[in-house]
Amino acid sequence: MNASKAFAEQCGYAGHSPAMLAAFETIRRSGIAEARAAHFARKKLTDALARDPALCQVMIHPADTVDEALEDIKAFILRTRAMPTWRRHNHAQALRKAKAMRLHLRFFRRFADRILARQAA
Repeated sequence: MNASKAFAEQCGYAGHSPAMLAAFETIRRSGIAEARAAHFARKKLTDALARDPALCQVMIHPADTVDEALEDIKAFILRTRAMPTWRRHNHAQALRKAKAMRLHLRFFRRFADRILARQAA
């Protein structure tokens, strides 16, 4: 069984249409490429944080702690979700940036002690 047919079956497609299987293959390939690109972008930032943990302080400014910055981001996301759809589109870029920042700060909060210990050694 080839990978595209297996992927289609995992998505719930049980047919044998070549066009549908080709569509699932396209989705599978582009999804993998997009996931890899996002992974390498996150890895680039986390590697920079590992080399210079002071960058975290720059990222969270004006908050004093990572937890405080995460609360600010959470409040922003909730406020944006409460907006009407037509206004939410105006804030799409800021929302994407806030979600990415939340991901990076969660990483730093989880691994900060190891990163700082490695930095000190």
